[in-house]
Amino acid sequence: MGGQEHVCNSGEQCRAFDPVAKHAYPTTDPLCRACLEHAQPAIRGLVFDYLDLAQLHEPSMSQAIAERASGSKERPIPISQHVEALQAEIIHVATTWEYELRVACHLSDPHNSAPIADWHTTLTKPVPLAKVRPGAAVQRAIGVIAPRLDRLAALPATAVCPAGIEDQPVDMCGWQAVQQLTDLHGRARAMLGRTTRRFWIPGECWACQAHPVRGVDGPLYRSEPRFEGDPMQVNCDKCSAYRAYPDYETYMATLLWPELEVAA
Repeated sequence: MGGQEHVCNSGEQCRAFDPVAKHAYPTTDPLCRACLEHAQPAIRGLVFDYLDLAQLHEPSMSQAIAERASGSKERPIPISQHVEALQAEIIHVATTWEYELRVACHLSDPHNSAPIADWHTTLTKPVPLAKVRPGAAVQRAIGVIAPRLDRLAALPATAVCPAGIEDQPVDMCGWQAVQQLTDLHGRARAMLGRTTRRFWIPGECWACQAHPVRGVDGPLYRSEPRFEGDPMQVNCDKCSAYRAYPDYETYMATLLWPELEVAA
């Protein structure tokens, strides 16, 4: 999908952001290759995210059934309502863009079962929809989307309900769908408690010169080491630059970042 060169639509969140020129990676496509490669494993992980979220519905052995002490006529709200909402959003977003991608790539439509009779194929009597379990629908949708992310990112704007059928239709491009699916993976991981903690720290970035804003986290944070023995690092959430934590200690003492060593 070549065309006039511009910068990646991810903006400051581009995985190949240039901290010196302060712009996203130049490309002729809506998203650069680095952003697509970063999004693919996250989108594939939605299949497992959906299944793992289902485990949060199961009550633990320690959760005893509490008696209702009040005489309220309203039905109790289930504890896992927010989990169900996220699962429903994953199904909606994945199947919505699966359909758009199937139309654009001229793929067969698996939603319909084999016609029972000739009258099922008329306009007023369409082929009945095949029943499918929600988890299988997510797996089928991701199986179509993940190998065709470049094609999805190039889809033109189309009117969709962003997060569910209750939303008002808005125009969304394919590259926005890639970002939405990637964000769903991050939200699912956060709900499952599988994210790496961030410790926000004061200071401005040495690469993109991003400044802290009162009342807003960032731009610098210290990520929690994943494994014992990993070095401490300081990261910028604006340009994704990072450097050793001792450099930050020097910065806090002198208000100047030490010069980075350039490899010969």
